Amino acid sequence: MECNTPICKLCVIKKHKSHDLAEIKESTEMVKADVKTVIDMKMGNLQSKIATVDQGSNEYKADVKGVIHAIREEGTHLKELIDQKVESLVKLVKENDTKNVQTLQSDGKELKTALDKAKEQEKLYHDAQGIKDTTKLLQKLNQIKSKIDQIQETQILNMPSVKYAKRTVAESEIGNC
Repeated sequence: MECNTPICKLCVIKKHKSHDLAEIKESTEMVKADVKTVIDMKMGNLQSKIATVDQGSNEYKADVKGVIHAIREEGTHLKELIDQKVESLVKLVKENDTKNVQTLQSDGKELKTALDKAKEQEKLYHDAQGIKDTTKLLQKLNQIKSKIDQIQETQILNMPSVKYAKRTVAESEIGNC
């Protein structure tokens, strides 16, 4: 049986009879070396774990930056798509506006021409009121009526209109982008 209890030289004489003995200085040096080894191992393990945590932390921070960059790039791309869609819709409205304005102007011009012809016949009608000869008056009135009947009134089928139905986009739809 070994107890390896450090004792001084004088203790040997007293009650420490049959056990192996070591000099206290030697025992202290052995324990000191063991403690140093344990401390060095523990510090090495802790430093290794700290390095692992630091490396993992740095990699995580780099991943976060990468994800944020990717989100921003995707957001920029989505904004560009939205801007393209908006410009496409605006272009379509402008094209329809141009076509409708041209149609309205053309119809308006035809109607003004017809109105000018009607005014001319109205002036002739007023001038004819001074004719005393009923035969000549009747001929003039028939002539005016014939000219009035020949005046074409452009049919206005539908007045153009434009409306926009605002779309409501739910946050969940944006979240799915």
